Amino acid sequence: MRKVILDVDTGSDDAIAIMTAVLNPELDVLGICTVNGNRSIDNTTENTLRVVEHIGAKVPVHRGCALPMVVSLTKGRRECVPFAGQKDKKEDVHGDFMPLPAATIHCEKEDAVSWTVRTLMESEGDISLIAVGPLTNVAMALRIQPEIANKIDKIYIMGGGWHEQNITPAAEFNFWIDPEAAKIVMNSGVDIVLVPLDATHAGAISIHVAEELAQCDAPAAQLAAKLIAKRLDGYNNWQPMKDMTTVPIHDALAVCAAINMDVLEDVHFVNVDVDCSGGVCDGQSVCDMEAKDKAAQPNVHVALNANRELFEKMLLEALTKKI
Repeated sequence: MRKVILDVDTGSDDAIAIMTAVLNPELDVLGICTVNGNRSIDNTTENTLRVVEHIGAKVPVHRGCALPMVVSLTKGRRECVPFAGQKDKKEDVHGDFMPLPAATIHCEKEDAVSWTVRTLMESEGDISLIAVGPLTNVAMALRIQPEIANKIDKIYIMGGGWHEQNITPAAEFNFWIDPEAAKIVMNSGVDIVLVPLDATHAGAISIHVAEELAQCDAPAAQLAAKLIAKRLDGYNNWQPMKDMTTVPIHDALAVCAAINMDVLEDVHFVNVDVDCSGGVCDGQSVCDMEAKDKAAQPNVHVALNANRELFEKMLLEALTKKI
């Protein structure tokens, strides 16, 4: 079993990612860290607890950073956090809370950043991170204890985009929420696999997956079926895919990559930087696919495509299990 730490801002695709990771026998989820992003830290933490309790998992949840590192300090740089740029909340694919009862379990006393640093420093360098929200927790951990860079086996990140963007004409949501954090992580020297929008859109799953999950009585399958259907409605209203019977489950693809890299295709080892200048390209992931900057060394494995058939198979295998 591969030891992993999940870092999430739990909305609908994070919830599916959590369940996929916890229910896959190849992953040992040591803990789940929450961060501000899709919703406030109160909501993302509550949503995470609801999902963990719903599937009967015994995985500790640690509450993380409530705000980005610096982006919200400059007046006018963001209208608000995290909903700036979202014109109509009715189109949102997440909702404020998971469609589950309020959690009766609680998060751990130790905050996410401190726990991550301690856990990595006490490890043998055999823990990977799967970060599928803004990278604030991970960047703060690297700032507090830079030595953890040598203790992280690999970081799988859902974030950024080369040709695809979603929150602005230049940026993907997770990187846009905390560009400074994304830049710190990209330049950390850790072995990074980046799963950007290009790959998640290419791997958009069919609504038939939700229909198949709905036929299974496993708690994860039932919840995932509802969330996928909600995401499909949201995307068809907000950001229609070329095939409107498909929808991306961004964060779960990063989890599946940590299980089997064959789910990613067209992977390039290139230099990736992040614009945090505050201008119109704020939060843009700059992927130097043609090595135009001769002084910039490759630092990130970037996937531009995905194996949809394998992705759907992995989701069905995990989400139909019970604990």
